[in-house]
Amino acid sequence: MGHDGVEIPEDLEIRVWDADIGYRTCTVCGGDCEPEQSGAEGHGIRIMFACPQHGVNSVVDPFEDKR
Repeated sequence: MGHDGVEIPEDLEIRVWDADIGYRTCTVCGGDCEPEQSGAEGHGIRIMFACPQHGVNSVVDPFEDKR
């Protein structure tokens, strides 16, 4: 039995979106994206977060606030 008398099935997965790490979550399926290094000459390093099923979800510059 779940909270407030609501029955929650054992096989149900509940995901909570966190704004601080939301860029790591696939916007299509809500799954976790895998980080992949990317970069281009003159543009520094970027980290792509890609869903195994839906491809690249976001691209993050880890040093963006350091410039």
